[in-house]
Amino acid sequence: MHGVLPTCSFWLCLCLGLAWASPQLNLPTPQPEISYNGYTPNVATTPAQLRADRNRDQRYGPPYADDVGGGAADDGSDDFRYGQTYDERMRIGYAYPSPRVNFSEHPDSPFSADANQYANHNYGPISSTTDRNSGIDPNANGRYSDVPYSTPDNRNYNPNDQYNYNNNPNVDFVGVNNRNRFENPFLSNQDRFNLNQGYLERQRYQQDRRYQQELEKLRTLLVESDQKGSLECTANVAAQWNFETNVNDFTQTEALNAQQRYVEFQRITAEQSKRINKDLIFDRRLYRQLMLQSEVGPNALPLDVLDRYNRLLNEMLFLYNSASVCAYQQPFQCDLHYIPHLKDIMAKSRDWDELQHTWVEYHRKAGRGMRDSYEQLIDVMQEVAYVNNVTNGGEYWYLAYESGNFRQDMDIVWEQIRPLYEALHAYVRRKLRDYYGPDRINRIAPIPSHILGNMFGQSWSNVLDILIPYPGRKLIDVTPRMVEQGYTPQLMFQLAEEFFTSINMSAVGPEFYRNSVLEQPLDRRVLCEPSAWDFCNRHDFRVKICTDINQRSLISVHHEMAHIQYFLQYRHLPKVFRNGANPAFHQAVGDAIGLAVSTPKHLQTLGLLQRSLDESSYDINYLFTMAIDKVAFLPFALSLDNWRYDVFSGNANKRTMNCHYWNMREKYSGIKPPVLRSEKDFDLGAKYHIPANIPYIKYFFSTVLQFQLYRGMCREAGQYVPGDARKPLHKCDIYRQPAAGNMLKKLMAKGASQPWQEVLEETLQEGRLDGSALREYFAPLEEWLRLENLRTNEYVGWNYDGDYCKRSIETAGLQVYGGFYNGANQGSALNILILMICSCLGLRFS
Repeated sequence: MHGVLPTCSFWLCLCLGLAWASPQLNLPTPQPEISYNGYTPNVATTPAQLRADRNRDQRYGPPYADDVGGGAADDGSDDFRYGQTYDERMRIGYAYPSPRVNFSEHPDSPFSADANQYANHNYGPISSTTDRNSGIDPNANGRYSDVPYSTPDNRNYNPNDQYNYNNNPNVDFVGVNNRNRFENPFLSNQDRFNLNQGYLERQRYQQDRRYQQELEKLRTLLVESDQKGSLECTANVAAQWNFETNVNDFTQTEALNAQQRYVEFQRITAEQSKRINKDLIFDRRLYRQLMLQSEVGPNALPLDVLDRYNRLLNEMLFLYNSASVCAYQQPFQCDLHYIPHLKDIMAKSRDWDELQHTWVEYHRKAGRGMRDSYEQLIDVMQEVAYVNNVTNGGEYWYLAYESGNFRQDMDIVWEQIRPLYEALHAYVRRKLRDYYGPDRINRIAPIPSHILGNMFGQSWSNVLDILIPYPGRKLIDVTPRMVEQGYTPQLMFQLAEEFFTSINMSAVGPEFYRNSVLEQPLDRRVLCEPSAWDFCNRHDFRVKICTDINQRSLISVHHEMAHIQYFLQYRHLPKVFRNGANPAFHQAVGDAIGLAVSTPKHLQTLGLLQRSLDESSYDINYLFTMAIDKVAFLPFALSLDNWRYDVFSGNANKRTMNCHYWNMREKYSGIKPPVLRSEKDFDLGAKYHIPANIPYIKYFFSTVLQFQLYRGMCREAGQYVPGDARKPLHKCDIYRQPAAGNMLKKLMAKGASQPWQEVLEETLQEGRLDGSALREYFAPLEEWLRLENLRTNEYVGWNYDGDYCKRSIETAGLQVYGGFYNGANQGSALNILILMICSCLGLRFS
């Protein structure tokens, strides 16, 4: 008998445990068919597939696409920028073998890669960048033989040498010869791309006549390279434009081929740039230009590792794209995809159980199957960091921001904003508790993520009907007036152009209107995602957007024109500097303009509002609507990329990385999963940017920076005076204020020619990212939230109320509600009884 009872109790718990199992079968996830070069053989061409296809970034893609809401959208079609920055283009590698080429050498030059040729000129010690084992074949020839950088012939170059510090041409990134990649940019002659040589040594070289001659030769070579790069870029962008404005098999093939040629050119240019001895370049601008050209990201990997990198990303994206789930309580309708079905359910459904089912099943189907591939990607990212001479994958992930303490810097910015977020979080939690009941939402606990109107809980705008502070006060919508006044897409863009010329910025000219696509053509298929295009030739700039006549499109049109203005202001720079000061700047500028044109004061100036809405209730509704999009988004973006920093740097163990993510979500956001998670899951895999390996921190940065830029422009225009209730920041309108435009022009004109800290210091007199501007913008709402939370005696903040994730798989089906583990469905009482029986029998879940 004693031996029978444990056996019976085991089978009792096992059988009863099946009662709460999901009715959906846990079928094996289909594996993609991968061709040798890492691409799936059948290229998706439907709009839904193209929106979420990683290869689109490699094949097509304008430099800048619209992101209304500051990156707070929840899928690839909304907030994935199609290759918008140099940093991101170089992160996504290609397994294309480099041609065997020989480039023109200057063996007597102090900048030559062959140190022995110039050692007798007493130009100082042999550079650590020298590859002493490289041989040059004077008869070698190749496709890019006119590109003006010296490189060893591949036949005599051992790719394994790049792992040897004695031969690594990139080694001068890691502090040899007193060079530090992350020196303080405000110290003279020091930044991420500069030297730390002594004054006398610099002076000795700079006074040498031969040195000056060779330096001039190097400048000439860089000019020639810039011209060549611009031509290659123009050809590539033209092919991508032709595809996105006329989608068919032919234009798609041409876009693929053009992107392949351009990436190959970029890779070879970067390899050549690294062969140049940079130890004797003391001109900050010249050195920065050369180092930016040398940054190659994953393309620095050996070809077999690069191919593995591409394979891993394509395998994960195949699983992401193919994920489908069964409808709630409809086990035979199992063809629901994230776009458009699940996204719509999460936005519109108010059924707790349906939302929970949708959340759980999508995260299971989209994320769980790719966990092994992502663990392999973590290892590959260490190799990416190594070949780019960064200490680990985490440091590489934040490399574009030119700070040795970037993660800590962003945490400091978040601490500035956190009091506002906690007040907003407390109010939202109360409204949701009133709606769903206190049995499901604890008044002091984190909020379950599935009831926030978004699959990832990153934007709460879709539950505004539950949350709005003053339901009787309508939000401003000028769409009816726009239709009544006969607005057209052309008129909306002319209105945006006039906005910029009124602040002393540039007109776009007739070529812009002639070449742009401003509305949906009737004779061909077009990818309608709003985007701004720089054709790399200093005069051809375009916008592609299927404009609707409504308020949202009006703001989007101004946003796209802000990108065009950025192109115009930095077009005088070399191509490598024709970009934002860091990956977030372009987006931040566009969103700052969006803040200006969406104010009631500006809409009234345009004749779209008949009267000024000065009531505080309208103000609070307006600010609240923005806060549940922009402020609520910040901790999600920060936790997502800080999680990647941790796993890439080894601070978080791969075996506990899913639980680490939920710990970070609880820490930053006060958000928890709707059900208990385990290390069998990989919940972040359901977010497009994770399998695509696309950086996300730029959305955090740009969301904060837009308010900083907006505050700077409003101060210059005299439209914002801190402490003056008559001129609050959220009502500032910079229209017809040239002082505001002059400040913005100064920032834009610098492009990427200086570290972003210097750009902010010289334009705003603020040398760092600062969250105080966002707090000032939302100050009236923050005060209202403070009083409202006091009135309702609401607890501000959140307490950890139980485990949200365990390594043990057996607990993955249990639920978390306010600290209690309850059943998933209506049979929760039965499940609690089962747990009690098992407990009495001495059985426990680990």
